[in-house]
Amino acid sequence: MSVFIEKTLAEQGFGACWARDVAPVVEAGVARRRRRTMFASLITGLAVGLGGAAMLLQTQMSDTSFLAQPLNQALVLALAALAAIGGWVGVLRDRAPYGAVVRAAVERHFASLFVRDDNEAFGHVVLQDLVADGLVLDRDYRVTANYAGTYGACRIRMLDAVADAARGHRHDRVDLLVFRVSLPFSLASETRADSRADMLRTAVAGRPEFTPYHVDHDQFDGIFGTVSTNIRDVGRILTPGFVETLLRIQEHLANPLTKGVDAQPRVAMQAVANSLLLVVEAPSVAGHDTIVSPAAAETLARALIMRFATAPALVDDLHGVPDIPPAFAPLPRMDAPLPILAF
Repeated sequence: MSVFIEKTLAEQGFGACWARDVAPVVEAGVARRRRRTMFASLITGLAVGLGGAAMLLQTQMSDTSFLAQPLNQALVLALAALAAIGGWVGVLRDRAPYGAVVRAAVERHFASLFVRDDNEAFGHVVLQDLVADGLVLDRDYRVTANYAGTYGACRIRMLDAVADAARGHRHDRVDLLVFRVSLPFSLASETRADSRADMLRTAVAGRPEFTPYHVDHDQFDGIFGTVSTNIRDVGRILTPGFVETLLRIQEHLANPLTKGVDAQPRVAMQAVANSLLLVVEAPSVAGHDTIVSPAAAETLARALIMRFATAPALVDDLHGVPDIPPAFAPLPRMDAPLPILAF
């Protein structure tokens, strides 16, 4: 039976969702593929046997027999080969659509935190604001998922979108993930951080009110560039806990080492007025999310859980909630007390 091993606090309890919603579909797909593989192997064996028998019998038959004619021999061998190829084509074309089932199970796991928002027009408004503020490039984005909810006293939103990349690149698609959470305080200034220094410079070019700021964290300062219109407010946003959370988000969702050659994923953050926007942008190849194996289904589930857990992690850091471990933290040992995340 397909089993999901929970490894992080955010995954805690998802094993039951997997067993109820995903495992039966995965097991049915594996059983179907096994039957098709056995059938293709049987057909291949019969085809090889038929071809071998035809070649062997040719030497034992008279010149007037059916198999003695070269054209007839070629016809028999071709039919045997086509039968074998046809059997394996069915195996290769068996691409089980696990993706939708996995996403639905993750949505149920976080049902108390997020619900789907069918107001796609609002999602496009958010994307237009991001383009206007220079947080993302002006592309023809298509909203693929839109979620809204509350966590504690904060409004939270998560938006998935895709866009076609410019021609001539190895990656022909750009995946965009946007988080929006309300701040526990109102800002009169604006603070930005971006893992792509060139895009940050372009976004604030011609705006002298922005001043560079160096965060007292070597790893963060080496990856992210930071600017603000009031450097005294930066410390209210980029607390030590929030800095660590941004680094974990960059590591899990936008790490260049996991996105392939020539990929330039980025994480960008904007804190202004009473809300914080976090953008994760990653080049990809169209069709990469087609789930065709149990291992790929599990990988997708962990990636989606990481996404859904990002919003509450941001809220916890911004609001300074005590005694709540980050959702990305690994589950403690069996002999240690087990924390509970209130999603």
